Amino acid sequence: MASFSNSVENSLLALIFNATNWALYADNTATTPLTNLFVSLHSADPGEGGTQNTNEVAYTGYARVAGARTSGGWTVSGTDPTQVVNAAIITFPICGATGATATHWAIGTLASGAGVILTSGPVGPVTGPYQGFTCTLASPGSLTVPGVTFAVDDRVSVYHTPTAVLPTGFTEGTVYFVGTASAGVCTLSTTAANGTPVNTSSTGAGVIIKQQPLVISTNITPSFAAGALKIMTD
Repeated sequence: MASFSNSVENSLLALIFNATNWALYADNTATTPLTNLFVSLHSADPGEGGTQNTNEVAYTGYARVAGARTSGGWTVSGTDPTQVVNAAIITFPICGATGATATHWAIGTLASGAGVILTSGPVGPVTGPYQGFTCTLASPGSLTVPGVTFAVDDRVSVYHTPTAVLPTGFTEGTVYFVGTASAGVCTLSTTAANGTPVNTSSTGAGVIIKQQPLVISTNITPSFAAGALKIMTD
């Protein structure tokens, strides 16, 4: 499998998030280039084929939050992996009468409506690199996550990688609950409190990410601290 060089990854991310021209390849010189990107909250994974209003929350008073396409809005740094993080706190409007639960965030192109999603991720204290897992054919599916022991009822999601396919039975981005956990091996369920474990009908692998959904209720002001939204390349 081939991959982009560190130079290309940095140039692409700087072009998208900081409006930095990529000499000889791409210039930010459209008549009206985007000056902001917009962060949204979602009650489920919007998915790679979704738009900004796919599974978007709708608590009373909710609106997307703008982040300038500058180094003041987003910090592009590092190599292996190259990453982007929000450079400043992102604060959503205060919740009114009706709340919501946010499990995912996304970054897109429009302040409202079905804009293009550039990237998305789970809500929670996610730190990279994500944890890889393997799964042998079993009923229920048993995930081996070297060096990590989850707790029962931890919320997690699983994702494919460029070189790995998820075992049949698991859906990318779905919020699962850890059913059993011991010494780096766990089973997952779609419900908490000893729910029915997910069965698998093929082997597979991927990455598993622990989540902490954000429960938004009256007078709560959702926010992400600087650096809390992290987009990473290989």
